[in-house]
Amino acid sequence: MRWFRRSSPSSTRFRLLYATDLHGADRVFRKLVNAALTYEADAVVIGGDLTGKVLVPLIHQPDGSWLLTFYGETRHLTTDSEADEVAAELADTGHYVLRCAAALVVDLEAEPTRRDTVFLELMRERLVAWAALVRERLAPHGIRFYWNCGNDDPIELDAYLRDLPGVDFLEGRAVQLENGVWLASVGAANLTPWQCPRDVPEEELARRIDEVVAQIPSSDLPTAIFNFHCPPYGSGLDLAPRLDETLKPVVIGGVVETIPVGSTAVRSAIERYQPQLGLHGHIHESRGAQRLGRTLCLNPGSEYQDGILRAAVIDFSGPLVRNYVLVSA
Repeated sequence: MRWFRRSSPSSTRFRLLYATDLHGADRVFRKLVNAALTYEADAVVIGGDLTGKVLVPLIHQPDGSWLLTFYGETRHLTTDSEADEVAAELADTGHYVLRCAAALVVDLEAEPTRRDTVFLELMRERLVAWAALVRERLAPHGIRFYWNCGNDDPIELDAYLRDLPGVDFLEGRAVQLENGVWLASVGAANLTPWQCPRDVPEEELARRIDEVVAQIPSSDLPTAIFNFHCPPYGSGLDLAPRLDETLKPVVIGGVVETIPVGSTAVRSAIERYQPQLGLHGHIHESRGAQRLGRTLCLNPGSEYQDGILRAAVIDFSGPLVRNYVLVSA
């Protein structure tokens, strides 16, 4: 893959770095910031699922030590520095550590609403830290940073994210990138077995897509980018394990059976509007690139739990996509 070289500040070259499904993983976010500098990106977009899924209590003991139970394994951490190290390791893979007394854990287990409030605050704290890193590392280089929520992210985050300085929140908006290309974003997904916060029926997803696409001048639709968290149904970017009634993967002949689980509304919108580029995520294991008509659709995949960054680097010449490559770090 041939890369463009920067020629001058007035160059019409434009480079976009796209990643998705970081799920709160500190290590992956740091890698994304570093990648923006390494690849000399003009803009960075995160397509959704910013936040993690697991809250881990780190319980303070009367003797000053800490007790941690994680996926059935209990660890006794004798010093604060050891507790700090383990907390950082967990944050790197997307977990949220709550340092607390044993009594608070009992209270939170008895009060789900209070537990959700604590969880949400920890999510906010990490997003604040991420935004601060963007302002510190990328803003001085003129690199714009855009992010959106996905179907796993709590809806309560939206109002908060809109006010964070240094980053642009995309949900339900069409914004014009620095090369003049319109970026339309929808973070919701079609219904899943897990009843995630932004799972909606296909009809509702179609309505939201049409609403955001209507913000783009019709003459600019051929060069638009659709940043839709859910991939189009049957595109090859939406293959996930078939689940049985207990939500366990179906294995046939020692092989996990996969089926398309993407959105028919997303596919219909791409086929109808035919933007030049579709950016998707949601299905971590379906990394790849496919074309639907004239639309290039990308899903860089996600291995956040292993601290691996999966991303796409996309080069534009003026408003048109010239090259792309899927990268890992």
